[in-house]
Formats: sequence, structure tokens, C-alpha cells
Amino acid sequence: MTILVTNDDGYKSWGINTLYKAAVEVFGDDVVAVAPEKLQSSAGMSFTFHKPLRVEKLDYEGMPCLVVSGKPADCTFMALNHFYSGRIDMVLSGVNYGMNVGLSPIYSSGTISAALYAAISKVPSVAFSKHLSNSKSQDEIKKEMDSVYSRLVDILEKIKKSSFPPDIELLNINFPKSLEKDTSIKVVKADRKVFQDVVQQREDPLKRPYYWLYGTLRKDLDPNADVANLLNGNITVTPIELHTSDEEKLSSIRRMFL
Repeated sequence: MTILVTNDDGYKSWGINTLYKAAVEVFGDDVVAVAPEKLQSSAGMSFTFHKPLRVEKLDYEGMPCLVVSGKPADCTFMALNHFYSGRIDMVLSGVNYGMNVGLSPIYSSGTISAALYAAISKVPSVAFSKHLSNSKSQDEIKKEMDSVYSRLVDILEKIKKSSFPPDIELLNINFPKSLEKDTSIKVVKADRKVFQDVVQQREDPLKRPYYWLYGTLRKDLDPNADVANLLNGNITVTPIELHTSDEEKLSSIRRMFL
């Protein structure tokens, strides 16, 4: 198998370095990395069609990598359609700095979108994220990513052995703040929202209004979904289906337009 590793935090991220090393341990030397040159969090599935892209080949911390001047989805797009055309069997994206649970983060995340484009292209993919503690320095983040390594290897071994179930092309996997060898894995659905959204209006020194968007954690989280399970200390695995061909739903909508 040829495995593509990518992310949205940029090629210097400890997350992609950890994922690359875990992938090499499980799948061997046929692992390639294509990553953005800088942080692209919440880029979603944004493509760079309005300006040229630059690519630099380098080795960073033992990870040979093609570094792209665009978005996470650009990296997967270029890998599948140009640099490794016809060769990629699976895409691994991450490990993201911060959790990606709930539908809103899932559909805005650059990490997940890099994997989602692969899934749309019929290449099985997995997005990995880590709910960080109050880490701020790169050394602290590196320690958190190091704690993920053995569980990454374990999960990748399971995927290699079992392959993907029918109709599932993308798995979204999140690691909790505290991670141990016996941390439980919960296969759960995605909650609808993580945060209660807030728009705060402020004024600049010239008395002109501007707006700040943020959110506070919802209190009515679904106990059976990904957000609550992750916050309760579990590894969460959420399958994401891409098809829109459920015949019962199609029939219902057809009746709407009769």
C-alpha cells in the first residue's frame, strides 16, 4: 500500500511528524507526505484555483515532504492527481492540534477536508485530531503528540488488518486530553454542535463597529455522540458516509416535487 500523510497545521507540526512515523511503522517505507507550508486551520475544502501554487521538496525532522503553498485540500488534490497519481491507497490526515468533533468542526476542519477530498475521490481516508490540554509551547505540544504514538500504531494496525467497511470512506478519530494504553475506543455518531455560537459587537478607537465570533461549550451535549465521549476521556471514532442515494429519502423528495 502507498499511504499519503497530510494535515492542516503545516509541515512543521509535531502532529504530522508523529503520524508519518506511525504510518511508516505499520505500512513500511511506502509512505509519502504532502503538507501545507503554514497553518491552515478551519480552511475547509478550499481549493486554490485563482493563483499558482508553489511546491518545495524537503526533509523536515526525518520526514521527506512536498510542501505546498496552498490549502490542505490542495495537498490531497495535487498528490492524487499529479505527484502520486494512481498510486495512493489510503490518506491519513493529522494529527490535528485540537479536537474535531461535532458536525460544525467536521465540515469546516482543514484536517478533515484533506481526508474528505480523498474519500470523494474513492480513496479511503482517516482524519486524526488530539484534544490538547493547556499546552502552549512546541515542547509541550510535542509531549502530547508523543503520547499519541502507540495508540496511533495500534489503530493503524487494526485498519490495515480489517480494511474499511462497505459505504464508509472516511473515519474521523479524536484522542482525548489524557491518553493511556487502556483508554477506551468508542465508535459514535457526530453531535450536531459543540458550541453555543456567539457574535459579539465591539467598537474600534474610531467608534466603528466590528464583530468577534466565538462559542461557549453547549450544556446539552448528546451523551451518545462524539463530543461528550471525547470530553469524558474516550478515543472517539466517527464514520462519515458520503453517499446521497438513500432510496427512501430520494422517493420522499421526489414526492415533494410532483
